[in-house]
Amino acid sequence: MKLALNIAFAAAVSAAVLYAGWHVSGPFGLVLTAPVLALFGRPIVDIITGYHRFVGRLAMRRYEGRYYEFRGRRMDIHVDADATCWIATDDVRKIAALPADPVLCRVAPGGCRELGDPPMWRLSTDGATRVLSKSTDPEVAKFLTWLDREVALPARNRRERRM
Repeated sequence: MKLALNIAFAAAVSAAVLYAGWHVSGPFGLVLTAPVLALFGRPIVDIITGYHRFVGRLAMRRYEGRYYEFRGRRMDIHVDADATCWIATDDVRKIAALPADPVLCRVAPGGCRELGDPPMWRLSTDGATRVLSKSTDPEVAKFLTWLDREVALPARNRRERRM
């Protein structure tokens, strides 16, 4: 937005000065006031140098703030406004055995629901802890530790900083 305002301002000033030069001295005045077009130089260079970063952000916008990885497995996690982290049940099933989604809703009331973009069944970090804490698999214990330290704790810290 700031860049667009800079370009619009530079275009307005350049047009005004060039018109005044033409109006006062004709073609000779236009030649003398042509260096005013250098006002466009900086914004154009900013556009060209920022293009690569813009395209990268545009391509990765879908994953921004949502990309997490546990031991080489991609985890789709949605963080809501209350800093509650909701992990896709399909991704949790890659790590541990989970019951079907309707059963999860009964086992962890309030901890399992359908949300996110795209909408899919998700399990909150508290719900995942309730459901998976009974497991004796060391991989599940590592997953729960990772979920608390790498996902839930930073989300809570961000929420506290905003308050």
